[in-house]
Amino acid sequence: MQKILAIDDDTVTLELLEFLLKKRGYDIVTCTSGEEGIKKAQEVHPKIIILDVMMPGMDGIEVCKRLRADQQTAKIPILFLSALGQDVEVMRGLMAGSDGYMLKPFEPDELLKQAEKLIDKDS
Repeated sequence: MQKILAIDDDTVTLELLEFLLKKRGYDIVTCTSGEEGIKKAQEVHPKIIILDVMMPGMDGIEVCKRLRADQQTAKIPILFLSALGQDVEVMRGLMAGSDGYMLKPFEPDELLKQAEKLIDKDS
């Protein structure tokens, strides 16, 4: 079973992601902070990381940069999931090294399509 790591400080979003992805047959690991997310990524080696941008402490942009700088996690696809939709925010996410950027609230089918596209690209 393929693992997906979701990092978001909003537990409702994590519960929704967990429901959607488990229903689709994925094993999902969730974290509520950037620091915890980096550790989990190194431990579980997920097929993809779904990452929020706005989090207290270390934000998603910094998490993405640190994941890209670590040889263990550098090649794991990262999909940002954020309420920040201005072009400058999307560019910040892509420049930090993400493979995609989706806006909250999201369409479940679109999120699954984006995630599976990145998983297939990595396989």
